Amino acid sequence: MKPIIFALFFIYNYICGFAQIFDSTLTPLLDKSTAPFAFGVASGDPHTNSVILWTKLYTQEPTTEAVKWEIATDTFLIQPVNSGEVFPEWQSAYTIKIKATELKPNTTYYYRFKYKNSYSAIGRTKTAPENADLLKLAVVSCSNYEAGHFNAYRLVALQNDIAAVIHLGDYIYESGSLPNPDKPKVRYHIPPHEIVSLRDYRTRYAQYRLDADLQEAHRLHPFITTWDDHEFANNSYSGGAQNHQSNEGNWEARKQVAKQAYFEWLPILPDTGEPQVIRQLQFGNLADLWMLDTRIEARAKQLTSPYDAELKNPTQTILGKSQADWLIDGLVKSTAKWKILGNQVMFSDFSAKHISKKYQRNLDAWDGYPADRNRIMDSLYAHQIQNIVVLTGDIHSSWAFDLARQQRNKKTYRKTPDNKIIGAEMVVTSITSTNADERVGKPLAKFAQSIIKNRVANPHLRYVNIIDHGYLLLELTPQYARGSWVYTPTVKSPSAEVDKTVKWQTHFDNNRLHRVK
Repeated sequence: MKPIIFALFFIYNYICGFAQIFDSTLTPLLDKSTAPFAFGVASGDPHTNSVILWTKLYTQEPTTEAVKWEIATDTFLIQPVNSGEVFPEWQSAYTIKIKATELKPNTTYYYRFKYKNSYSAIGRTKTAPENADLLKLAVVSCSNYEAGHFNAYRLVALQNDIAAVIHLGDYIYESGSLPNPDKPKVRYHIPPHEIVSLRDYRTRYAQYRLDADLQEAHRLHPFITTWDDHEFANNSYSGGAQNHQSNEGNWEARKQVAKQAYFEWLPILPDTGEPQVIRQLQFGNLADLWMLDTRIEARAKQLTSPYDAELKNPTQTILGKSQADWLIDGLVKSTAKWKILGNQVMFSDFSAKHISKKYQRNLDAWDGYPADRNRIMDSLYAHQIQNIVVLTGDIHSSWAFDLARQQRNKKTYRKTPDNKIIGAEMVVTSITSTNADERVGKPLAKFAQSIIKNRVANPHLRYVNIIDHGYLLLELTPQYARGSWVYTPTVKSPSAEVDKTVKWQTHFDNNRLHRVK
């Protein structure tokens, strides 16, 4: 009788487990020689004495056998400083995620996993400093697999002196992939339909994590991540999304499976409670970092007109009260020199109505939620807080803004104490997601870019590039915060070359952005 029970148990676990984890379209992409660690390794959320370690098993059959892990200061892991084992579960698609503790601050570590007789690749990570005179963070966003090769991730992987990678969302894209001979894509999504189910989302993440450039960036640097809309559906908000249709089922159900897949694939692990992207990390006395969720948990539905009377209603929120309270309290109490906000959508007030009335406000950004922005800015001025750096993704282009309360009021901007510049916003371009030139052609994009630079309409705008792909390197010292926009020459073919680098920086307690060589 026991063999029959065992056989039934095995079949049940197989049907409910691995067989349902991924869509069959993933199979041709898998390199069996890299199994069971085909998706590589990753680390994340570095603190002074801990870091999260991640991997995921790819196995042809259900398993409950332990996965061992170890972490050391030497590349051969001869003398581990910590180690352990964890038992994989099919409920999490065999995700292995642990918190390595008892580590030293500002120290480079190497780690790996073992399953049966197989070892993973050796990963490299680094803990946060207790005190620092220099901190470098790579900032990335918007990596659409179909739009091109992840060359910017390769450049990030090669950047050996960064403390961590801040990912501001759109880590994956949810769209389907139907071949069009008139508009061929560089690569094609799997599954080919828009993802809705848990298996769909898992398969899409798996496809992205099989990309060698993204996998290498994860192997060599700890990531600090938050989500935007495409981890769920385009233009998401708490109660729905522009790209969620009634025939795609219940929105809350879709949101929950998208969350589950996200936390299965990203190196985030809370000490207690449910995982969440809203959190604070500290880099000694130099910087505090708040990772925000301006997208999923509390955002009200986007308005459709800038003339809507509800625009200034406090209920038109992008943060929600609890997150706003938490952020303001943290900013007020912070003693770090630089206060960094990891934020999804453009924070600065911006108008392009001199181009077209259609573009006078981006209602999917903070412009569509002015009550929340005013509350944050009013609190900063009331407590005389400055040296703010807002990091933003989402819009597939590069921008730099001086940060002030009434940014487009020419009578008071930079001229009065209650409207002085208190920081900067630096917007990172996309890894691959389509820029303006890929939508309308480079000549028209360059013309539009020249018009956008109109300083009369937006005197706080210091830099804009709506054409190039790449990443942002944020360099912090006690004296300055410098943003270097690093651009790749192409996304249409693999490349590890840098096309150009543009640098803007702001000085401590001065805050006005200026160009540097």
